Amino acid sequence: MSRRRERGVALLAAVAGLAVLGVLAVGLAHTSAVDQHLARNALAAVQADALARSGVAAAAVFLTERDPDAIDWPHAPWAQGSGRQPLGAGWVEVTVEDEARRLSLGLPDLIDALPRLFRLLGLDDPALLDALLDWTDADDAPRPLGAERAYYLGLAPPYAPRNGPLASVGELALVRGFGRPAVERLRPHVTVAGEARVNPNTASREVLLAVLEDAAAVERLLAARAQAPIDPEKDLAALLPGAKPEALDTLRARLTARGATYTVRTLAGVGDLQRAAEATLFAPAGASAEVTAWRPLRP
Repeated sequence: MSRRRERGVALLAAVAGLAVLGVLAVGLAHTSAVDQHLARNALAAVQADALARSGVAAAAVFLTERDPDAIDWPHAPWAQGSGRQPLGAGWVEVTVEDEARRLSLGLPDLIDALPRLFRLLGLDDPALLDALLDWTDADDAPRPLGAERAYYLGLAPPYAPRNGPLASVGELALVRGFGRPAVERLRPHVTVAGEARVNPNTASREVLLAVLEDAAAVERLLAARAQAPIDPEKDLAALLPGAKPEALDTLRARLTARGATYTVRTLAGVGDLQRAAEATLFAPAGASAEVTAWRPLRP
């Protein structure tokens, strides 16, 4: 009986040992599978990031090599977007926008057009412009409807105004009176890129109305640019019949056929993983495009 009992105990121990080994084997296999999955995802992330960056690089080359006398308009090759292009281990999409289509914030050249744009977008509170000018000027003396350091330091949590040019359109959300809805309403129409003139070929109707202050003239410009690119130096007189020469000269000083700053957005994917990015390119006519800002985006 004792030997049988010993053999039974030994058998139970062997079965238990095999069970433990089986659990360990399953655990190791699972760990190995998880590690392989993480490794594949890590590789895909690196590849997708590289594809997104290659999209920006391709846009820089394209902008550099185009005709230095070409006009920026909606039918220009760079404005068409690449569509989804297979590349390497995945794919990439690239879109480019000229920042001259937007009204620059903080530049004196077009500052008078800002309140008109605000009104056109339903942001007709005169305090908004005072607050914006206080945020971007160098002093701490508030305008009648504005806000300066003392106001912002009294908030919870406190922060100081920039007292300099805006770093991004999103920074407007920090300025008194500019809630998120107001910022998103403005975003398609304003820029911090420092473009001192507006491109009538790509600007929105609202931006053109803010700059030209003539609804009939804006409609003529919109109709004309749908057919062919507009050169403000040559075409304004025909598009604005009856305008005095001095008025045309004033408009020419505020309009341009080609800007110098472009926003490039790229979306890239490898397998199920995607990466997106936005870059600002400084690409004046006749010069090599240079990346001046870069930020990742959520796909």
